[in-house]
Amino acid sequence: MLHIFYFKGVVLSSIEITFGAKLKNIIKGENKVDKDKNATVYNLNKEYRIVSLKGNKCSLFFKNKQNNLRATLEGCGKILTNISVNGESDLTAVEKGYLLSFVRAKKYAIAKEVADVLEVSILQYEDGREEYLSERLLKKRIASGLNFAKVYAARLRENHLIIPAETRNCSYNFTHCEIGKITIGEGCNVNIDLRDNNYTTGLVVKDKFSGTLNLSRTALESVFIGNNCRCNFSLSDSKKCVNMQIGEVSGGNINVVNSCLYALQIGYYSYADIMLSNNVIKKEIAIGNSFRGGLYAINQNCEWLKVGNDCKGWVKLNCQAAVGGVKNLMVDNDFSGNINLSGDAGVRNISIGERCMGKVDATYASAVEMVVVGKYFTGNLDLGSSSVKNIFIDYGANGSVNVKNCKKCKFLQTSSDNDLYIEGEIKSVDALSNEGKVIYYFEDVGYLPIKVPFYKRLYENIYKRYRG
Repeated sequence: MLHIFYFKGVVLSSIEITFGAKLKNIIKGENKVDKDKNATVYNLNKEYRIVSLKGNKCSLFFKNKQNNLRATLEGCGKILTNISVNGESDLTAVEKGYLLSFVRAKKYAIAKEVADVLEVSILQYEDGREEYLSERLLKKRIASGLNFAKVYAARLRENHLIIPAETRNCSYNFTHCEIGKITIGEGCNVNIDLRDNNYTTGLVVKDKFSGTLNLSRTALESVFIGNNCRCNFSLSDSKKCVNMQIGEVSGGNINVVNSCLYALQIGYYSYADIMLSNNVIKKEIAIGNSFRGGLYAINQNCEWLKVGNDCKGWVKLNCQAAVGGVKNLMVDNDFSGNINLSGDAGVRNISIGERCMGKVDATYASAVEMVVVGKYFTGNLDLGSSSVKNIFIDYGANGSVNVKNCKKCKFLQTSSDNDLYIEGEIKSVDALSNEGKVIYYFEDVGYLPIKVPFYKRLYENIYKRYRG
C-alpha cells in the first residue's frame, strides 16, 4: 500500500494510474462478488467496496473493510446527483480517489454536488462529453486555451489566474475557487460566473471582450473592463466597495443592484444600457463623452452624476426616498439627449453645458433648488410643479423654459439678447436689467447689490477702502 503516500498534491491522477487496471477488471465482472441474492458488490480493493442493492437501483453504498458505511451515492440512469457522507469525518483523499476512479471506470456522469464532494472539476465539451479533472489538470487545460467548452471548477487555488487571449465560446464557473485575481485576455468570448465567491478581489478584462460577467455577492474590490467590449455585466449585493472602470466604446447591459461602489467610470462613446438600483456610490458616476446609451438610476446614494459632452443618450433618475439620491447632475456641452427627473426627490442642482439642444424634464422634482444652463441654449427645460428656487440661463438662448406652478421660485436670470420662451403663471415682483442680464424676481428679496446703481456702488467701495 505504499502508493497511498503519492496522493498528496495529485491525488486523482495517482489513483487513476495505480488502480486503473484493477477497475477495468471490476467493470468486466472479474472481481464482482455476490454476497447474497439481493446485492451486487464491487470490490475496489481489500480496503473498500461498493454495494448496489437490487431493490434500490438509485443508490450505491461505499463501505470500508470493517463494513462501515462511508458514503451513499444517489442517482439513476448513470447520473450521480449527490453524495451523502456518513458520520462526522469527511472522505479522505484516498477515498475520494477510489470513488472517482470507480465513476470513470463505470462511465457515470456526475452533477456539481458530487464534484464538490470529490473536489474535481467538470469539463464539458460541445458534443456533450465530460471529463473530471484534478486541480493540476484543470490549470493546464485553462492555460492551454479552452474553446467551445463549459468548466465547473469545484476546486482551484491560484493567486493570479490568466485566461489566454482569443479563448472562444467558453464558460467558467469559479464560484468555489480560491483565486486572488482573474485576468481575461484580449479578444476573449467567455462567460464568467463568480457568484458567491469570497476570495477573488480583482478582475481585469482586456480589450475586445464579448460575453457575460456575473459577479453577484462577491468580495471584489476592483473591476477594470477594457475598450471595445460587448459585455453583459451583473453585480448585486456586493460584499465590499468596488472601484469599477469600463473603457471606451462599450456596449451591452450593465446591471448593478444593492451594492457599494467607490466610483463608476464609463469611457468615450458608450452605447451600453446601464441599470443602477439601490446602490451606495462614494465618489461619483462619470460617463464619458459622446454617450449614446441609456442610464436608469433608481435610489442611488451618490453625490455626483457627470455626463460628458456630445451626449445623445438618455438619463432617467428616480429617487423616492426622503434621503439619498443623486445630489448633483452635471451634463457637459453639446447635449442633445433626454434627461428625465420627473418626480425625483434626490437631485438638488442641475448644470447643463453650452449649446444644449436636448430636453430636460424635471417636473414634480421635489428636491431641485438650482438649475444652471450654459450659452446658446436651444432645448426644452421643463420645471413645472418642481421645487426649483434659482434658474440661471446664459446668453444666446432661444429655447423654452416652463416654470408653471413653481411656487418656490425666487428668481430667473437670463441675458438681454436671449429670445427665450418662458411659460408660466407666476408674475414677477420685479425685473431688473443690468450689464446685459435680465433678472426676474418672484418674491420680495429686500436689498440686493444689483439694485444699487453702478456709480453708487463704486463710490461706496472707494469710501470703504479710504475709511479702512
